[in-house]
Amino acid sequence: MKNILKFALILSMGIASCNEQDNAVKPSQKDEVINAKMRENLSPDAPKKYQLSKYGNVKLAYYPDGKLQKVTYAPSTRSSPAIFATYKYNANYIISTFYYNNKVAQETTYLLDNSGRCYDSKQLDYIPMGPNTFQVKESNFHYTYNAKGQLDTRTNKKVATEKTVFIWNADGDLTKLTGYNFRDGQAYESFKSESTLYYDQPTGDPVLANLAPINCEAANLPDPFLMVFGKSSKHLVKLVTENTVLGGNYYVYTLNPDGYVTKRDWYNVNGAALIETTTYDYLVTNLIFNL
Repeated sequence: MKNILKFALILSMGIASCNEQDNAVKPSQKDEVINAKMRENLSPDAPKKYQLSKYGNVKLAYYPDGKLQKVTYAPSTRSSPAIFATYKYNANYIISTFYYNNKVAQETTYLLDNSGRCYDSKQLDYIPMGPNTFQVKESNFHYTYNAKGQLDTRTNKKVATEKTVFIWNADGDLTKLTGYNFRDGQAYESFKSESTLYYDQPTGDPVLANLAPINCEAANLPDPFLMVFGKSSKHLVKLVTENTVLGGNYYVYTLNPDGYVTKRDWYNVNGAALIETTTYDYLVTNLIFNL
């Protein structure tokens, strides 16, 4: 009914405009010419808003206010339904619901402080145990931040000895992650892991500004695209090494004229083997004119 009324309104406006004199039409045409010229003459240096819309095969969608609405990890096919996550927001929390095989597979609640940072997360994993039964596994983590708003610690609330400590340098980049009693999410053995991140490797490479809204992969945070874990590194990580693995991984980036990543090649240090190529796409909005 609303569409019908809208169409009727547009139609009546069109009929009325046809009955007006030519001098009433000319100003509208003149405005169109002006708007077109403004678009053509718009400086390439004009400020723009970038929203990540595609990361490899992953697609992102947003609410009108710019908040993340849905992340589709795999589209639906004839043989399988889509794999995706949806997001719902409240002033003090966010709920992420992950769907697999047309069923809720995981639900995570992020509690937020007054700065919009997550200080507690509660994750429920629904593990199938049969055709109509499942087991619920609950994980709870607590997050703290330093005076600069950067992530300081991530601690398992059920097993306090399972903890990750984050170290940052003076340039605002995450340089080291130290995990205690942490291996593949398990906290049942004494274990210490260290990951070191470099931003100027190979030696002498210029550091690149980090403009992509993606959480650091090495940090193993519960959501790669939900930016609620404090400030990100100011630069793009080039090399990541681990104390438990020989060699490491390094990354090569392709940037667009505005400095945003359009492609990332991921290599293994040993043998320089290409592991993966990831492309980035964006929704771009000019912040001066919206014509």
